[in-house]
Amino acid sequence: MSGGVDCIVNNTGVPSSEWGKYKPAGVNPDGPSVDFSDLLSGKKQEIASKLTDGAKRTLQRLKANPNSISKRDWMDLTHELNAMGAISDLDYQGTNMMFHLVPLGDMDNPYPTSADMRDTLDRINQWPGNPLDYLDQWAFALKKWGAGLSRERNPDGTPKYKDVSPVYSQAAACGRVSSLIKGLLMTDLWTSK
Repeated sequence: MSGGVDCIVNNTGVPSSEWGKYKPAGVNPDGPSVDFSDLLSGKKQEIASKLTDGAKRTLQRLKANPNSISKRDWMDLTHELNAMGAISDLDYQGTNMMFHLVPLGDMDNPYPTSADMRDTLDRINQWPGNPLDYLDQWAFALKKWGAGLSRERNPDGTPKYKDVSPVYSQAAACGRVSSLIKGLLMTDLWTSK
């Protein structure tokens, strides 16, 4: 998320005294996160074997009934994956449910939040219970917003925003975390030790 400012929205109900528990682990600061090709090569079994029973239960519930995952269970799972380096700090921060980062551009020329983006934030801040749907909705909204920002021009025809890559970077982080989780859902979690 370099090169810009982010607006932070805490939408979890997690008491501030527990915020430190969910800070990035620092094991894999800049990435990359484990990607789908790594999962195909057997890395998912290695990751699954290191998960706690609580994380495995969250994955099993996500597989069986994806619309009933608590925000805290999801945050615990992604924090655990971040602590083992499977999710980079950068991707963890970009998809974190506790502090919702919204790229704002640079201080001299901040991105305006469109009505559509505000509606999306309101909708996903209600926590649908399905974290994969949440990531898909957020990634789609970010890409749509980034495309709109990219089309905006100054009166002389030059792009209004020098760099909208923070918006697309956060959308890509959502895709990477979603792919990792989907790969883990294809793993036999209880025979992986």
